[in-house]
Amino acid sequence: MLTLHDKGLTVSLLEPARDVARLGSRYCSGGYIWQVTDARLGELLTGPCFPEREPPPFDGQGLPEVFETALGADTAAVGDDVWVIGVGRVRRESANEPFHVRDNSNVVERATWTVERHERRVVMRSRETFSGFELDLTRTVSLDGRTLTSESTLSNTGERAIPLRWFAHPFFPWAGAECFRATPTLALPENPGFFVNARGFVERRAEHDWQRGCYVVPEAALGRELEVAQRHPALGEVRVACRFPLARLALWGNDRTVSFEPFHAQTLAPGDASVWALEYRF
Repeated sequence: MLTLHDKGLTVSLLEPARDVARLGSRYCSGGYIWQVTDARLGELLTGPCFPEREPPPFDGQGLPEVFETALGADTAAVGDDVWVIGVGRVRRESANEPFHVRDNSNVVERATWTVERHERRVVMRSRETFSGFELDLTRTVSLDGRTLTSESTLSNTGERAIPLRWFAHPFFPWAGAECFRATPTLALPENPGFFVNARGFVERRAEHDWQRGCYVVPEAALGRELEVAQRHPALGEVRVACRFPLARLALWGNDRTVSFEPFHAQTLAPGDASVWALEYRF
């Protein structure tokens, strides 16, 4: 595992070539932030199975990121391969539609990464080709004081358009009833687990069976950058800035963790590139 250190924080990142047991078919292998640890307060992030030390790869922990649209999935039959950006070649073993990695966990060829280590920055690069798709993906994770930045650059170097649909899945510990407040504000549809309270915070309903979890899609201002004030039991608050136009927002939690999931989406024509980032201020 790779580590970055500054201002009492240690950021632990998975190494794509060495931490394979923790890498499934879901999360991008490069720049996978496994944990952020405060020298005085301990581990600051959780996961769906936390504190299990080796959670199932699909569940993971920390601050993982997902390229949701698999290349070639629209035409792949059972037994064919697709390409999950940042992960690699995945065998389609389920006929469930639409294709999703929760039903298809067999990674038959992993994307390769080069890793550059700097004092407070790690840069991972992957050149990926599949069925006429060609792309360069760069993941840069940097720690400046107590601000952790996760930046992605995806360049389409081939002749086929690339459908880019990505989201972050940050896992935070519960800090009581209040979860987070978002700017711009959001609204929630009827659901059994969450509501927006009078202070503008998303709050969890104590009576819900949280072992079953709860997933909801808030009504949010799309096309704008999202900022979140996330409640935290040890720090009081973690500030998160999404440096991209929001394409969708989801919210999920269980009895171990809560996670807001911001989406970035666009179609990259040949020669196009997209750069986006998340900033976590601890």
